[in-house]
Amino acid sequence: MRIGIVSQAYFPIHGGVSEHVHSTALELEKRGHEVTIITANFNREDQKHDHPRVRRVGFDFTVPMNGAFVNVTVGTKLPRQLREIEQEKKFDIVHIHSPLDPVLPLVANTVMRAPKVGTFHTFMDSSVGYELFGGKLRKYFDRLDGRIAVSPAARRFFSRYFPGEYVIIPNGVDTNRFHPAVKKVERFDDGVHNVLFVGRMDPRKGLKYLLQAMPLIATAVPDTRLIVVGGGVLREYYRSFLMDEIRDKAFFEGFVSTEDLPRYYRTADVYVSPSIMGESFGIVLIEAMASGVPVVASDIEGYAAVLKDGRGGFLVPKRSPMKIAEKVIELLRQPKLRQSMGKQGRQEAEQYSWKKVTAQIEKYYFDVLASRQEKSKNIKN
Repeated sequence: MRIGIVSQAYFPIHGGVSEHVHSTALELEKRGHEVTIITANFNREDQKHDHPRVRRVGFDFTVPMNGAFVNVTVGTKLPRQLREIEQEKKFDIVHIHSPLDPVLPLVANTVMRAPKVGTFHTFMDSSVGYELFGGKLRKYFDRLDGRIAVSPAARRFFSRYFPGEYVIIPNGVDTNRFHPAVKKVERFDDGVHNVLFVGRMDPRKGLKYLLQAMPLIATAVPDTRLIVVGGGVLREYYRSFLMDEIRDKAFFEGFVSTEDLPRYYRTADVYVSPSIMGESFGIVLIEAMASGVPVVASDIEGYAAVLKDGRGGFLVPKRSPMKIAEKVIELLRQPKLRQSMGKQGRQEAEQYSWKKVTAQIEKYYFDVLASRQEKSKNIKN
């Protein structure tokens, strides 16, 4: 098949959607398909090293939305650029990520002629935007030939505003890249306990609650440091939550390379993800679990679908520095518990390998194409 994948979030943007796009594209190519990724121009040095499969259109800007900073692709030439790419590549199917988000997904949905599949990644308690504009967005929803939700939480959220058929195909993890045998980051492999956070510094990621928990953790287990991987415009704001007694025990690493990220996970003794909302699926959780690292995560719907409390880690109430500290301290004080939970997490993560996930997506493509052909025959008859 000739497959077009449309996403506003792709490298050099770091995050779950870009990882999903990249990994499924690689796996689809291994299966003999021709894949083209269509995304924004980010005007960054990283784009000089783009693979030929990547085609960039319009330009990106970032807006605050749903407790995060969201990438939006705009440009007056988007319709023409998309038509030209499709005419050149002659796609058999187009896969649009976050298909109801403005602007690129909606334009792709409108102008591209191939059968279209949309993957819905988002989860929220409610959406004022969909309440106000759901009626106008319905036509874009109805144009999709197939709809994938990454979790039951995501399906439940979108079904509230856009009833219809969805299949659940989860996000995945590269279980070879994230692995207990990966080499650790040398400068942090010195016998001090490492507590790790990975993510963009958006309010919904809940980093401030981990920062508030750190004085309790460091008091109970003095030989402990915090490593923060990720960046964002609020970096200095979050640094202000550091108490003086732990300031020299916290290391803000910024964004790290895709090659180094697995090494950071492997260096951790405990991985903490204190998100408070908006998580449809815990990609960072399964990356840590695949690395053999026990997890402490907020008990929110998207995370509870991935992590079973007491197996691979602990779920704690959101916005609770005390509970975060309690479970991190428990794990740091009990190496055998860390080891057993790390093994359990690895076992759980293996079911989310990109090879298995992409096989489900590929099968769904064929199902959608077969259904489209059947509908065409019925119309002709």
